[in-house]
Amino acid sequence: MKIVKSVCMAAVLASGLFVAPAMALNDRETVNVVAPEYPRGAERRNLEGAVSVRYNVTPEGTVTDVEIVEATPAGVFDRAVLRALEQWQYAPAEETTEGVEQVFNFAFAG
Repeated sequence: MKIVKSVCMAAVLASGLFVAPAMALNDRETVNVVAPEYPRGAERRNLEGAVSVRYNVTPEGTVTDVEIVEATPAGVFDRAVLRALEQWQYAPAEETTEGVEQVFNFAFAG
């Protein structure tokens, strides 16, 4: 798990951009974490921002029912976060974990 996060963050930092998911504080271990891609349009306009989401995790570890709670600026980084979360995988569990909250920060490194 730590290796996946480290490699993911290293690749993002090497690109000169920084997208940081604040890791969820719950009992489910993340097995696969994919950082959102910095949208090219936002990069060209030097836009930074954040997206706050809420979602559920199935017993199989799949992310479902993703809801954008807040996005600044609105509509700029949402799609990138949703695409990344489609690829996230958590460790299996007995039941669904509901209401996981996550904040993704989009900023330029350095």
